[in-house]
Amino acid sequence: MRDFSFVILVGGKGERVRKITNGLSKSEIILNKKNRIIDYQLNQISKLKKNIIFLSNIKFKKLKKNILKKYKKLNIKFIEEGKKRLGTAGSLKILSEENYKYFIIIFGDLLFNFNFKKLINFHKKKSSDCTLVVHPNSHPKDSDCLKLNDDQMLIKFYKKPHKSITPNLCLSGISIINRKVLNLINANRTQDFSKFLIPKIQKKKFKIFGYNSREYIKDVGTFSRIREAKNDLKSIKYTKGNINKKIPAIFLDRDGVINLDQNNGKYQNPDKIINKVPKAIKIINSKGFLCVLITNQPSIAKGYITLSKLKNDFISLENKLSTKGAYIDRIYFCPHHPDKGFKNEIKNLKINCNCRKPKNGLILRAIKDLNIDRKRSYFIGDRYSDYLAAKKTKLKFIYVGKYKYNNFQKKENLYKAVRYIFRK
Repeated sequence: MRDFSFVILVGGKGERVRKITNGLSKSEIILNKKNRIIDYQLNQISKLKKNIIFLSNIKFKKLKKNILKKYKKLNIKFIEEGKKRLGTAGSLKILSEENYKYFIIIFGDLLFNFNFKKLINFHKKKSSDCTLVVHPNSHPKDSDCLKLNDDQMLIKFYKKPHKSITPNLCLSGISIINRKVLNLINANRTQDFSKFLIPKIQKKKFKIFGYNSREYIKDVGTFSRIREAKNDLKSIKYTKGNINKKIPAIFLDRDGVINLDQNNGKYQNPDKIINKVPKAIKIINSKGFLCVLITNQPSIAKGYITLSKLKNDFISLENKLSTKGAYIDRIYFCPHHPDKGFKNEIKNLKINCNCRKPKNGLILRAIKDLNIDRKRSYFIGDRYSDYLAAKKTKLKFIYVGKYKYNNFQKKENLYKAVRYIFRK
């Protein structure tokens, strides 16, 4: 049995963009000169020199003809699902006839710059049955979202739309499924990948993991997203989107930068967001810089709050930002504190660690995880400890605190700091 095959789903008609598809598949939407979505996809995945299966609606014979003519050197197979449209899960059942251990599923309306080798290694290392590529976005309320544990295993799946607050980790449209998952799909029945298949995999207690990626993956199934994608192709959002490429970031402290800080030595609830913070983060997102949160949270070690409380507050913060179209790419926090003697302290967290600012362990971890270009990156903080951590990492620093310092750049708040960085 062979290792794996790519599977591209090109059965969707593109109802929301009918004016430009004219009944053709969304995969044929032109983004740049003569290059269609499918051309960008094939240019990416052909580098792995693996087989590619197209699951297609029978009406897309022209697409089949064009692809087979243009990409003669690729090992491409078309499978037509017949007159009945079976959906993003139902159409996968026919893959049972193909001799592969697992399949990399790609929705046909995605533009991406993505490292599939890293995804495959993650899937194998975790012995996963189903790996879902996820990322934060600016509209989690109308996205399918995941809650993961510290090992990246799925804890809870939230089908859109959401009434409750959910983590901002959204399905991207790329996934890996093992062969045995196909046994859960009913033959000749219309079934959706997120509404039907993921819950069924969960119910069978197969192992599902989320692969949280900072890489560029964009659904271009609406007019506005098509316009955004065309602009992205010219920017570092796309050109530096692959994890192999270094990308600049803006590191942010939390308390006093994003939310109000009472400076009382107690835990600061992030619900009280400082004016224009969402607008500032939205600018960071639009410029293609990563937005990375680096925060000391010693209230856990001191016993003031639980780890669960902190994580839920981060989720609440992400949701509030998303209502304004902003998102944080990754959150890193230090739960430690070196001083002992607090009434309900957590003894194993009372250590002299390397992640509590002014040390720069968290920043270095983020740089490694996300392949950040530190020469072009900034740290924005409101404490001298933020400055020292930035200095150790050779990051440019902007101070937004209340004290007077003369040895670094100072701005009134995050919004003005971000405007200064981009001269906006």
